[in-house]
Amino acid sequence: MHWHCEDRILCDMQPSWPMLADTALALVANGTPDARLLLQERTLAESMGNQRLKDFTSGRHSAHIAQRLLGLDEQPILRADRSPQWPAGQCGSISHCREWAFAGVSTQFRSIGVDIEAIDRITRKLHRTLFRPDEITALAAQPDTAAAITFSAKEAGYKAIFPIGGAFIGFQEASIELDWARQQFRIRYHGGHVPNKALESGVGHWRLTNKHVLTFFSIQE
Repeated sequence: MHWHCEDRILCDMQPSWPMLADTALALVANGTPDARLLLQERTLAESMGNQRLKDFTSGRHSAHIAQRLLGLDEQPILRADRSPQWPAGQCGSISHCREWAFAGVSTQFRSIGVDIEAIDRITRKLHRTLFRPDEITALAAQPDTAAAITFSAKEAGYKAIFPIGGAFIGFQEASIELDWARQQFRIRYHGGHVPNKALESGVGHWRLTNKHVLTFFSIQE
């Protein structure tokens, strides 16, 4: 896995990701002055407000970095039904938070998803909405960061499965199983949309900083 991070201190906290072929991740500051859009992407951004434009530009910038890490030319990431549309032969995913833009690109997997979340965003009052009863029980016996990891894992999984299943997944339709020793997770699908069962063939990974969790989920088959 190729890994680009613009913040050296952040990189030193969690410098390693698993060895995954033909896959790259890039993390950049949201609003970095170096961010730029390709011509077709600028057309998409013409009517965006300031915050949306900042997120959009930083996200595309991080995706272009990931493309370059794989030895690919920078190619526009366009949009279909408000979802990123990736160039032929590539799959990818983009996520934002207030401080960061996070993107992944792969030519190896069928689909991938990434997510970045502030650890303190997932408060206890949100648990019954975001998690199934068995997940809430498991969270009670896990470190405080587990809630943010579990939520972010669901988000990464949903981003990976949507290009395959093409259907919305509610938070109660999936559950996360965390492997703390390996910093990996699996997703169980509890809904009735058969294509979404592909979630169960995927593998996810997470990394923590002092304020954020980053998650990556890949589906091979």
